[in-house]
Amino acid sequence: MLASAEPSSAPERPSLRQAAARTGRRFGAAVRIEQIVAEPDLRDAVLADCDALTPEIAMKWDAIEPEPGRRDFSRADGLVRFAQDNGRALHGHTLLWHRSVPAWAEAALRETPDWGLISAHFESVLARYGADITTWDVVNEPIDTGQRMDGLRTSVFLAAFGEDYIERAFVEARAHAPQAVLFLNEYGLDYDIPVETDRRYLLLKLIEKLKVRGAPLGGIGLQAHLDLRKGPFSEPVLARFLGEIRGFGLDIHITELDVRERDLTAPPALRDRLVAEIAKRYLDVALDCPSVSAVSTWGLSTRHSWLAIEPEDLDFYWRLVGNQGPGPGFNRGLPYDSDMRPAPMREAILAAFERRPLSL
Repeated sequence: MLASAEPSSAPERPSLRQAAARTGRRFGAAVRIEQIVAEPDLRDAVLADCDALTPEIAMKWDAIEPEPGRRDFSRADGLVRFAQDNGRALHGHTLLWHRSVPAWAEAALRETPDWGLISAHFESVLARYGADITTWDVVNEPIDTGQRMDGLRTSVFLAAFGEDYIERAFVEARAHAPQAVLFLNEYGLDYDIPVETDRRYLLLKLIEKLKVRGAPLGGIGLQAHLDLRKGPFSEPVLARFLGEIRGFGLDIHITELDVRERDLTAPPALRDRLVAEIAKRYLDVALDCPSVSAVSTWGLSTRHSWLAIEPEDLDFYWRLVGNQGPGPGFNRGLPYDSDMRPAPMREAILAAFERRPLSL
């Protein structure tokens, strides 16, 4: 699809991937192959700053199998080839997520709970990419504090298979990817506010349960969708939480870092400074934890950020074929702006890596 090449106009400043590598970590971003192909400036920035790529859409179940038995791996294959041609790692995302179940599969599971559907999906994806991808988000966003006492989301998976579906998913993934590090990926764990305090507690209880049962859980993904509207961010609270995850012997990835702004009408320079400040505060704490081995942003440029679209109904985002780019008032919470100019957030990420020792 694309010939192997280093970026034609690599920035003179230090790259994020080089700064991360000096600490023994990887830096990456969620990407779509169709955007990389169509936009050379985005491609150059990805190659300059990222040594790990996450498929934003292409490996989700509904993207791969929109109709029963009709699997389309073209976009995922294209991204795998791009990564291989350019010596970049891939992080698999995601095998089970309640928002990416094909309509036909959800209807079938609600009518007849058949684990064979899950097994066939896992096998089709992991058999194809197991040799190329060594880390996977197996279960994505299983927690919801507002639905059950145990904090599990009342998804189609829970309805069909009960609370053990998470353990079964990890066992299933291990059967098809015996060498991979298997992750549970979750959001809303960052702030010192009651709902996120509850979410942290429930995630730790879930980890404990999975570990006691011997599930092959190898890592936790912290999405880190930071939000300037939420209120207090506490460095000690985050540090303690990371230490508790580390205590289980798990790898930790920061998987979907971006920043939602509070006031989109403020002067751009002020907005960019506030975004950079919270990103730096968060990463200074995260990178103090030796178990944090990778940092990825959810997109590299505001041009394609889900926050730039600002849908109140996020179903709109998942139905969207491709956005047309943000207007001047849209969210600016990623390392590059919509014109692919480095934003202050990029320099904040770089500074967070550069304050770390050469290796962990």
